[in-house]
Amino acid sequence: MTDKYSTLNFEEPPDFPPNNVYPPSWTFDNDKAWQLYRRAKKEQWDEDNINWQEVKEWASGLDRKQRLAIAYWWSLLSTFDNATPVFAYAVVKSFEQHLPTPVKGILTTITYDENRHNVVCGFGINSVLPGFPNEFKPQDDLERKALLNVLWTWWNGSRYWKAYLDAYQKYSFDVLFTSFMMGEAAATTVFSTMSKGAKVKAFQEVFKNTTVDETRHYAFTHLIMSQNAERMDDERKKLVTKQVRAGFVFLSLITYLPPKDFWKLPPWFNEVHLKMEDLARDAGFYIPTLKEKEEAWKTAVVRVGASLKHYGIKMPSIPELGIEGEEDLPDIDEGDIIPVF
Repeated sequence: MTDKYSTLNFEEPPDFPPNNVYPPSWTFDNDKAWQLYRRAKKEQWDEDNINWQEVKEWASGLDRKQRLAIAYWWSLLSTFDNATPVFAYAVVKSFEQHLPTPVKGILTTITYDENRHNVVCGFGINSVLPGFPNEFKPQDDLERKALLNVLWTWWNGSRYWKAYLDAYQKYSFDVLFTSFMMGEAAATTVFSTMSKGAKVKAFQEVFKNTTVDETRHYAFTHLIMSQNAERMDDERKKLVTKQVRAGFVFLSLITYLPPKDFWKLPPWFNEVHLKMEDLARDAGFYIPTLKEKEEAWKTAVVRVGASLKHYGIKMPSIPELGIEGEEDLPDIDEGDIIPVF
């Protein structure tokens, strides 16, 4: 049997295979990226330091439907905060593509951020309705539909995960990560509003800290765009436009209402969803109203639109918000959804 390594010439440097994490490489010339990486390390926080006992004591005074509504909201949020593997995969790809050292570092910190956000969702659920949704036994039709809303939302997330893995075969790294700029911009506004409106101190801290994280994530998307836009041809710029629209479609389920494209949900979804939000609000768990959510998205559109225009990238229309952009796009399908929360 022939040894496949028998022809190696140790007198010459080896040829490394493409798309491999070896050889290691380091770069030190991207000052803005290094500043953001250092900021990310300084701004870390520990979800164990949140007073979850305070939440449990507060929840003990709520009725079953109110506790269900709050657990429901955290469960839907977890669809987007289940992003640890999304960024872990991005870290692998960044090493395979030998991206600048601070960019790889930033992606590593975002992976940690997203894991923390996901654990926070679990703490939020466990503090008000332990076992929801996987061990939850509905007692009436509203509870049954609320449970199904969560499970079918997660099922849509599984479609997104497959599309995300495939996206690396279709899109360059800059297009992938510029594309979720819109969602990050909206998230900073929504979570900031929730922090200010929360009545329970633990929730104030959670949403304040999450806002800091999301603001930094937005800064990362802006960094990627600003450092790559000049090298983008018209085709790649069109892809960014399309992905900004996809970001709204994907994330609007929790930060607004789900548009008809992409989301495959029960016919009662919106009715039950709005009912759950009202129950949570009545319990004292602050959720922005539909009007406040619209304002958050409009603020995000203005913020992102200004950035895109600066780099010659068209802003898509967002008809759900009554916003006419520079380009109307057809319906978004699962193959187009690549932004992450």
